[in-house]
Amino acid sequence: MELPVSTVVVCETNRTRGDLYGLWLDDYDARRALTTAQFVESFDAGVAVLVLDDAFGEEGPEPVLERVGSEASHCRVIGIRTRSDDGSRSAYDRVLERPVFEADLTECVETLSYRANYHLLLDRYYRTTALISTYEWRADEDPDDKERYERLLSRAERLQEYLNGIRPRMSDADVRAVAESIAVPEVTDDDAGRSVESKYRPDECARCGQDWSESVDGGDAAAKLGAYVWRCVSCGHVDMRADPNHRHVSSFRR
Repeated sequence: MELPVSTVVVCETNRTRGDLYGLWLDDYDARRALTTAQFVESFDAGVAVLVLDDAFGEEGPEPVLERVGSEASHCRVIGIRTRSDDGSRSAYDRVLERPVFEADLTECVETLSYRANYHLLLDRYYRTTALISTYEWRADEDPDDKERYERLLSRAERLQEYLNGIRPRMSDADVRAVAESIAVPEVTDDDAGRSVESKYRPDECARCGQDWSESVDGGDAAAKLGAYVWRCVSCGHVDMRADPNHRHVSSFRR
């Protein structure tokens, strides 16, 4: 099964160890980073697992972990440290002590890769079903609403199939950990008011086909320029939609 994110970034100050870890992880799209600058170049929202030397970077691992949390919350982190280190392990999903063995590293990366992808897909599934709910309570018979509603249902079904495919490869504890780490979106009265405009936003770019419901480099795929006006972050195409308040003129009846 092809997974949505499969990149592994190895942050290791020792070039020999970094190259060795990269060889062990040859089944993945493995990238190596010896410095913080190289990490910045290598890391993006497509990274599933980060292998992080606990002594990496001039300021320690904290700046790296902060970037991971803000730009790719699905990414799982393996901390590599010596036996003498007694720091907190809470920042890492898994910890390996040196010397690191191939079987241990590959097993950890495989397990956390499934966790990362399950997190990403489950988050998209929750967001999609939240959007679906905004259509189900509306009495609007707009054909555009019905078309988008059907597309959202289809997307939710595809995501569910993907989740079902990954689930057997994960332990119950891993699934619970992922589910508990995701905040389920709730539809409030304020959200309903804002959705009047957002529901008219296209699902994808008319020029390049970029899915606007998914993130691009950790941010929104479409930038809102004004009322019912959006710009595609990928190709720059600007999409303008008519204000729905001016789309229909009904006659007055006594």
